[in-house]
Amino acid sequence: MELDPIVADGTERPLSRDVAMQRLLREVQYVVSGMVYGYRFTYVPSDPDRKVTEAFELEPYGRIAWGDPRLAVLQTWIEESRLYARVSYEVAPEQQGWYEAWHSSANARSSGVGSTTLFRGPEQKMEAVSDGVRAAVREHVRAAEFTRPQKIVGAALLASYPELGIVRGNYEASVDILLQIDRIDRYRAY
Repeated sequence: MELDPIVADGTERPLSRDVAMQRLLREVQYVVSGMVYGYRFTYVPSDPDRKVTEAFELEPYGRIAWGDPRLAVLQTWIEESRLYARVSYEVAPEQQGWYEAWHSSANARSSGVGSTTLFRGPEQKMEAVSDGVRAAVREHVRAAEFTRPQKIVGAALLASYPELGIVRGNYEASVDILLQIDRIDRYRAY
């Protein structure tokens, strides 16, 4: 978490360690929820010939509750005006079956890079993660389908913690996902 974000959001700058830690934990909560529960998605690829604009909806299956005792901060440190943390999450027994089913060989694996402008603030990092999931779904479907589909419906789970960074004025997230495609709607005529 940047201690002195480029975008001023009304919070005292540089951020206090407590404020930065709260923001960092919100980010970790979002990402680890995606690694444990995953998301449902609906993806409509763009099709300029049909005047269809791209649309992507991502809905989490569940969220790790704020203050969940299984999410533990193991270590924190500051380096070059950034707060870093090592965290761990212990999967609960009731989550174990879901987690193991996702990590079976039945699910496809894909990766993608998402980005969003950093000028709307650090919370946009999670939008970059969502955009990375969209890019990973898009790449998987492009490799599997000969023609551009009308709509794809399915589910995705973050296979690992995304690599987050700042690249050319954007937050960028490299994500790896496990993927289940439930339905691909194809255009009936060109």
